[in-house]
Amino acid sequence: MKIAFFAKRHKRSGITTHMERAMRSLGHEVLRVNRRKLERVIGKKLAWSVIRGRVRRFKPDLVLVFTFDLPANKLSELRQDAKTATFFDDCPRELSERIKDAVGASDVFFITSRGQITQYEEELGETPAYVTGGCDPVDHFRVPPEPSLVSDVAFIGKPDSRGGRVDVVKELAKHYDVQVYGPRWREVGLTPRLDDVYPPQYRQVCNSAKVILGNDLRDDVELYFSNRTWISLGCGAFLCTRYVPKLEEVLTEGEHCVFFRGTEDAVEVVGRYLQDDAARSRIAASGHAYAHEEYSYARMIERMLAHPKLASGS
Repeated sequence: MKIAFFAKRHKRSGITTHMERAMRSLGHEVLRVNRRKLERVIGKKLAWSVIRGRVRRFKPDLVLVFTFDLPANKLSELRQDAKTATFFDDCPRELSERIKDAVGASDVFFITSRGQITQYEEELGETPAYVTGGCDPVDHFRVPPEPSLVSDVAFIGKPDSRGGRVDVVKELAKHYDVQVYGPRWREVGLTPRLDDVYPPQYRQVCNSAKVILGNDLRDDVELYFSNRTWISLGCGAFLCTRYVPKLEEVLTEGEHCVFFRGTEDAVEVVGRYLQDDAARSRIAASGHAYAHEEYSYARMIERMLAHPKLASGS
């Protein structure tokens, strides 16, 4: 399949690079377009003329957009040449006009929050497709521990107050050696070990901390969790993540990772596993293998392209 992939670069997570790499690994021909970068150089009007010509010459079977990296009106314009799809990895409480427009311009609109399918149907009259993220074999793998990054618990990400993330981290810090990584932690009274974490640092942290904490912004939406889950498992972390409805359909507690339900439970679960090196090692190894076997980016792309509206010959 020939895929025109509209996506800017995500330096910290690397997600768009990982998606492109997965497409190519599956044998697809990919035209990667960073619209915003080109617009900064030559302006919006000329940039679109150049992009439109490149896409027309490429003759894609599919135009795939990462989140809002191509405006809906431009994506609609490309529907005359190819099927269209959008990958949207957020879980907003309200579906904005921008989301509505992107859904309307896409033959398939992929979301990473299965529990929101009904909300999309009721509010927008469209049924999105659920897909969960992945890990990358080039960037996500096990490495030896880095002595300067050793701790009992580590959290990688921003100190967003939603979902109780800051409260959980601060409570754990009262009991254990907790390190945080990412920008803006000083605003809530915590000093990050590193302000910037890119894939090399991410895998070092995952293999140096005894426990990697997962705490997403919402726990009320069925099967919504950030890609931090798969990245952490892909790097070989022992992951202790907050439970969301139906999570057991994807991850087996005590086999791939462990769950916590609330702040007090997080303290108890982390404490129990800090005392059990063998269990942590076993679960981390199992989760690592499972993530790469079943939830790599290549598997994610395969699932997306198998959608009835996108599959070859449909």
